[in-house]
Amino acid sequence: MSKTKSKYLQLNRLNEGIEELREVLNEICSTLEESEKDKKRLDVSKRLDELIVEYMKELNKLSEINKKISG
Repeated sequence: MSKTKSKYLQLNRLNEGIEELREVLNEICSTLEESEKDKKRLDVSKRLDELIVEYMKELNKLSEINKKISG
């Protein structure tokens, strides 16, 4: 498998994880009691932030690969 294809697959997996956590966060915010909400929301938000940072790093790596290929 090429490096580029591997990066696209990694980005896809990260994107799926981000979308899943967004859904969980929305559900938490709409269904839990206030006292439960804060801790769970914070935990999910932290994980979502981590996934977004990882996604952006992988996107930058892919951009660098594409520059080398085309340039």
